Amino acid sequence: MIEGWTTQSSSEVYRGPRLVVRRDTVRRADGSPGTYEYTESVDGVRVLALDDQGRVALVEEDVYVCGRRLLLCAGGGCSAGEDPAQAARRELLEEAGIHAARIEPLTTMWRMPAGARTREHLYLATGLTVGEHQREASEADMELRWVPLAEAVAMCADGRITEAGTLTAVLLTAQRTAGPGRAESATAVGSSTTRLVVIRGNSASGKSSIATGLRAAFGRGLAIVGQDNLRRVVLREHDRHGGANIGLIDTTARYALDAGYHVVVEGILSAERYGPMLQRLLDDHCGTTRCYYLDVPYEETLRRHASKPDPELLAAVSADTLRGWYRERDLLPGGTETVIGADSALPDTVEQIMRDTGLAGLPALDV
Repeated sequence: MIEGWTTQSSSEVYRGPRLVVRRDTVRRADGSPGTYEYTESVDGVRVLALDDQGRVALVEEDVYVCGRRLLLCAGGGCSAGEDPAQAARRELLEEAGIHAARIEPLTTMWRMPAGARTREHLYLATGLTVGEHQREASEADMELRWVPLAEAVAMCADGRITEAGTLTAVLLTAQRTAGPGRAESATAVGSSTTRLVVIRGNSASGKSSIATGLRAAFGRGLAIVGQDNLRRVVLREHDRHGGANIGLIDTTARYALDAGYHVVVEGILSAERYGPMLQRLLDDHCGTTRCYYLDVPYEETLRRHASKPDPELLAAVSADTLRGWYRERDLLPGGTETVIGADSALPDTVEQIMRDTGLAGLPALDV
């Protein structure tokens, strides 16, 4: 409530499946009375998908209440208890058939502050994979359109885009990518053609095997930045907060990306210790990025560890040591990771990542 204001009564005028209409009587800070009628509904989301070519995905659909066909970012209402970022991912997949490796917030705005107690959460989606949409029957008239971002900005100015959330998302994205932000940032790394893959999981979950499989499938030009190699072999350092290996992983990955290599970063890489570094790297990468978490139960990690052909490692790392290291579903915040279960065979996982990242369609590099 606004400071100095009091609500004297509040009544429900109408309740439907999508919204509630309320009428409140209030006394303002200056003592004057007032009556306000407004709607309440679940928060909504709009998500602007931006591909590697600088195009944005818009859906064109008939909007009954407006009486016309509109160009919109994919979006809709949040389900009860649903995180807005997850709702944005869901709506993007349902309406446009697009999976995003990364979703980041643009802003939160009021839909119509004078008459609706509802917020709109706006997101930018990057690292896109296009598949089949999952539209409802009422969305059968939707059409997906790819428009250069600069053209979308012009459409906001000339009246071809008129929906408030879409208009705001387009302009904020243009500001973020063209100003002193992402694309022109001093920390930007790689290019629109480089691929960055982050593979995380507990010990013995298969991270190194997958990274090796990706290199074998792709050929030259794919750098593997392994946490164990840099921490244990190069630095011989304990895994601790503020460890030197954290910065070395970041620096190595950035150097390789700027040299034109595709990069696979792999390791346990706990979210608590390595998450901030990884998030900065993901944010700064200019090309396609995909993150994966290998979700392998503790009992299976024990079995896999016991099968390793390294007597020295087996002697040094006991079951109790593995138990101390094990973190169940230690996911990065923001829903950036694709979770791969223990039932996914190594060749299948390698094939999935090659396909998701677009590496399967790229030639090896002459390095």
